Amino acid sequence: MEVENNIDTQRFVVPSSKFGFLKNKKLWIVLAVLIIVLLVIGGFFLFKNGGLITKRELLSPFDKLNKSGKPSGGILKDVQNPITGMLYTKEEAVSWVDTRPLGVMVNNHVDARPQSGLDKTDIVYEIVAEGGITRFLSFFLTNTPEKIGPVRSTREYYLVIVKELGDAMLMHIGWSPQALIAIESWPVRSLGRGGGTFWRDTSRNVATEHTAYSDGVDLRKKGEELGWTGKKEFDSWKFKNDKEGYTDVVVATELSIDFWSRGDYSTFWKYDSGTNTYLRFMGYNAQGEPISHNDNESKKQLSAKNLIVQFAAESSIKGDEKNRLDYQLVGSGKGLVFEDGKVIQATWSKDARDTRTKFYDLNGQEIMFNRGNFWVSIVPDRNFEQVKYK
Repeated sequence: MEVENNIDTQRFVVPSSKFGFLKNKKLWIVLAVLIIVLLVIGGFFLFKNGGLITKRELLSPFDKLNKSGKPSGGILKDVQNPITGMLYTKEEAVSWVDTRPLGVMVNNHVDARPQSGLDKTDIVYEIVAEGGITRFLSFFLTNTPEKIGPVRSTREYYLVIVKELGDAMLMHIGWSPQALIAIESWPVRSLGRGGGTFWRDTSRNVATEHTAYSDGVDLRKKGEELGWTGKKEFDSWKFKNDKEGYTDVVVATELSIDFWSRGDYSTFWKYDSGTNTYLRFMGYNAQGEPISHNDNESKKQLSAKNLIVQFAAESSIKGDEKNRLDYQLVGSGKGLVFEDGKVIQATWSKDARDTRTKFYDLNGQEIMFNRGNFWVSIVPDRNFEQVKYK
């Protein structure tokens, strides 16, 4: 046993000579292998396609965002959608990053439901067009559906919103006298006046005004023909990560809005904690229950990451033979913001026709929204009590 112990000891004794280790071939082989491995790993992290790259460019695309809204790990997503705040890689954003938003006036008459394309919107504004019937001003940037509609006419107050989103293009079929003056004098990039095409889908056996649809891709091509390439920068809202911020606000997981009165144009939203979104319902069925509002093409229920209720002064236009309405959207007023299953008491302010409407909490701080799509309901300020939540 003593002999075996002596042999083991001798095997690992350091040579007495100062340079004796140079004669140890096995040690040299181990060192060479380590050096090669380190060079390979270092080269991978320093170079890619011959160019220097950073750590953030090599990360997984599924990593969560950190508090700054930047990836804490994953492929670098540094292109922000100016409407939704969503972050994309340069490759993901190449199709839309240098384009302007496409707006479409979408019909919300009972006979126009379910609509097509609303599940692809970045933001939707819902406002009464006439007689308590709401209409949707829908904007598309990251996604442009090939079927959007039914398409209807526009009003001047919808155009005020179009102007604040970087001179967006707008498809509409028809216009009020006030809107026509605005289109020609402001001016507005009107695809309705510029030859934007549409077709009729008569499969539902409804009145003609509820049958017009447009192809969003074709509308963008028409915009290019009209010289409306490129984009105009506009102010983005502020964004945060899901379920961060606002801890001292009231929980609100259900919202109902009667724009004028209870009926077919009443809207409902229910918070889905699993996706941190709000699911949309509209009108009532025969049993008096809210009806799920689904997209006609995808069959998906419409939802939104952020809900805004903006109260604005509504008035009738003097001398208008059809008793058309006007909404005062330049100025300030009250509002409600719903996100993360909570409600924030808010105010809104818009300095001029072409500037962005901003929303503030009661401390005067600009509200931070979740990254994702929006639905803005503009409600007559006389009907504050007809917006209920719990």
